[in-house]
Amino acid sequence: MLSATWQYSVRALVHLAMARGKGPVLASHIADTEGIPLPFLSKILHQLKVAGIVAATRGQKGGYILQRDASKLTLLDVAHLTDHVDFGEQCLLGYKFCEENCNCVLHGEWEGIKDQIQRFLRNKTIEQLAEDVARERLDVDGMLRLRQPPLRPPYEVTAADM
Repeated sequence: MLSATWQYSVRALVHLAMARGKGPVLASHIADTEGIPLPFLSKILHQLKVAGIVAATRGQKGGYILQRDASKLTLLDVAHLTDHVDFGEQCLLGYKFCEENCNCVLHGEWEGIKDQIQRFLRNKTIEQLAEDVARERLDVDGMLRLRQPPLRPPYEVTAADM
């Protein structure tokens, strides 16, 4: 539902929030620590810089710092920036016009779910994620290395079946 750009943006912003007050952080450090491809992260950081969320400094002690207050930067703010998400108007099936009087077959069910997702994203801040006690127990390296094997059907197709 939310893009890899959103996911990587949130991870980079949490990383910067955790480093707040310790000076600028190199993009390469964020990329290595968070498992984000550096070229992709560079584009994300540029977008965040243009939006005024991060600031960049050049030079030997250069890098990125969080410009905005992490306690006021919500996951919904990041979704608006990266994915141009508008849960208020967006039809799950992509129709341009979908509201109470004229709607798609999923409208009634989606309305409640959409409101819950929007409320969740609006109420979670970058600061909350950076200060979450559970983050101290995270094994980011392990989470980045472990990959779920591809899903396989419960049967095997053999040449005789064809």
